[in-house]
Amino acid sequence: MRVLSERKVYGLIAAVALVLSLASCQSATPATRIAENPVMFRSLPQEQQVMVQQGRISEGMSQDAVFLAWGLPNNAPYEGQKNGKHITRWVYTYQEPVMSTPTVGPMYWGPYGWYEPAFYGTGTVYIPRTAATVLFENNKVVSWEKLK
Repeated sequence: MRVLSERKVYGLIAAVALVLSLASCQSATPATRIAENPVMFRSLPQEQQVMVQQGRISEGMSQDAVFLAWGLPNNAPYEGQKNGKHITRWVYTYQEPVMSTPTVGPMYWGPYGWYEPAFYGTGTVYIPRTAATVLFENNKVVSWEKLK
């Protein structure tokens, strides 16, 4: 049986992680989204094209323009009705790293009596936070808020 060296195993793990991350992420910048969707970009009015290239949005923009400027939202859009009009809310999130407190074990009995609890170190957990929201009414931006 052939055994892989530790270096090759780590290299293989890194390669798999890279492929998975590239396959799962969307285009990271307005420029790459524009390059991937030139027809969509050319269909926008000139003033919106300039804003999209800068990664900015404004009232009245279509969902396509917001997609080109900011990308797709991280979660499924929220849909509903307001005053007889169809509304959609896009929510963009990020993962905030937060240090978790040490885990403490119980006191325990040993050969020399009771022992104090053991601390098992700290860890990092990631909490989803809202970075921005965009509200569309009949597929046009009516308001947005960028929190981060």
